[in-house]
Amino acid sequence: MSGNFEKDSLGWQVQLLQQQIGEWFERLMSGAQAPSAKSPNWSVPDWAYRLCFWAIAIALMLWIGWQLYRLLSPYLLINLFPGRSRLKNAARKDSVELVPEARWVVRSRTFAQEGNYRAACQALYMAVLQQLDDRKILPGDRSRTDGEYLRFLQTQPNPRPYQVLFRTHERLCFGDVEISEAQFIDCEQAYRETETP
Repeated sequence: MSGNFEKDSLGWQVQLLQQQIGEWFERLMSGAQAPSAKSPNWSVPDWAYRLCFWAIAIALMLWIGWQLYRLLSPYLLINLFPGRSRLKNAARKDSVELVPEARWVVRSRTFAQEGNYRAACQALYMAVLQQLDDRKILPGDRSRTDGEYLRFLQTQPNPRPYQVLFRTHERLCFGDVEISEAQFIDCEQAYRETETP
């Protein structure tokens, strides 16, 4: 009884490839090299195969470990490179935390002289955030919203100046409003009130 067999179907080729990989792996692990009619006259030492296999396996494991670390590091308390992450965060935050309060005030005045009251109010807002951080009243956290700041600052003796600055900042961020010179003067006065503890 003669049957027709497919020798070039996709399933057969996948099975042949699996068999060849399995034989290669078996030969690699056993250390014996079976002669083959298709193999060339030169031969690679078995230790080279093993070295190549283990180098690839270790590199793959390191790469998977690194990818897992990058994926899970925000959720873990492990920070393998603390200095590097601080530099990366400082660059990402555009050095906001590194700018002293006085420099924000100078920037605000410069912007106001140029007639850019929007940027001047933004700079005053950043100055008051830096002030809160410097005085340890409320450490800076880029994820906090203006509303969260205001809720906390309600407990302060004089919350009104903070309300002026934070409400103006909300209008700047979430509305397409122009800030007038009079509004900037109000913000500047509010900022001066926050300077006296």
